Amino acid sequence: MKLNRLAAALAAGLMALSTACAQNAPTSGASGNTPKAASETAGADAAPAGKITLTHKAGTTELDGPAQRIVVLDLGALDTLRALGMSDKVVGVAKGTKLPKALEEFNDAKYADVGALKEPNLEAIAQLNPDLVIAGFRSSKIAPDLMTKFPTIDVTYDTAGDFFDGVSSAAKLVAQAVGKETEVDAKLAALKKEIDAAKATTDTNAKVLVLMVSGGKVSIVHPQNRFDLIYDNLGMKPAIDKKADDTQAHGDAVSFEAIQQANPDVIYVLDRDAAIGNEGGQAAAQVLDNELMHATTAWKNGKVHYVDGSRWYVMIHGVDNVGEMLKEITKDA
Repeated sequence: MKLNRLAAALAAGLMALSTACAQNAPTSGASGNTPKAASETAGADAAPAGKITLTHKAGTTELDGPAQRIVVLDLGALDTLRALGMSDKVVGVAKGTKLPKALEEFNDAKYADVGALKEPNLEAIAQLNPDLVIAGFRSSKIAPDLMTKFPTIDVTYDTAGDFFDGVSSAAKLVAQAVGKETEVDAKLAALKKEIDAAKATTDTNAKVLVLMVSGGKVSIVHPQNRFDLIYDNLGMKPAIDKKADDTQAHGDAVSFEAIQQANPDVIYVLDRDAAIGNEGGQAAAQVLDNELMHATTAWKNGKVHYVDGSRWYVMIHGVDNVGEMLKEITKDA
């Protein structure tokens, strides 16, 4: 009798313990749904730690984390990397295209030469085992091919759009790839303030021409092109109001008669030969020194300004470089 009572008591105790455990355990929802807390944990475990997804002109590129070994085929991006304190992550640079004085530190042997911007040495790049190749503009056409061989991004933006917006998109893409988003946002905000301050002191009624001289020939660079810091962001007025022709990479050919007729108040001149290191070309100042140019208001008033071609032609969208471009404009205002 005592044994029967003991067995019954044990059975009752086990049933109570089982019920308590069941009440404290999480329950699954209908149709295989997982409770919120559990799903959050599962999601965190499933997401690849440190993965970075980069969307750009040539497609989408995924990195395992911030890039540590970078090959650079775009000089604006190289300027931005340096501005973000990431020069030590650069292992290769396209030096076949002469580096501007502003980037001459990258001529150091510790940065491998990977050929020219438009025709990089793929074997040299492969030997560096990069976790990121940055292409853009001059190297943009080969970006799709590079993507089949290396993790690659293309920082190219539409030059027909707002200049500062384009610079920002390129800089943010580079910053995202190296984990420096906060830093680039601060730099861009400071740059925007500088541009706005410069615009407030700019004579927006002055008629402006931007000229490019190459091989002894003169062309005009219209709005919605690489010089749109002048038109888009500083609000200057083009002496010849025409949109840029996408098929004319170096501007539209223009005669001295047309320049005289437009009679600009200010002329900005880029010597392309000097910008790309072509020492055999005739200097822009010599090409423009003639009676028709002398008759313009800009020439008479000493308002013909020669800009740093390497900054305006090859380094354009570098986040620090834009600040230097702005200084050239404001000092000549």
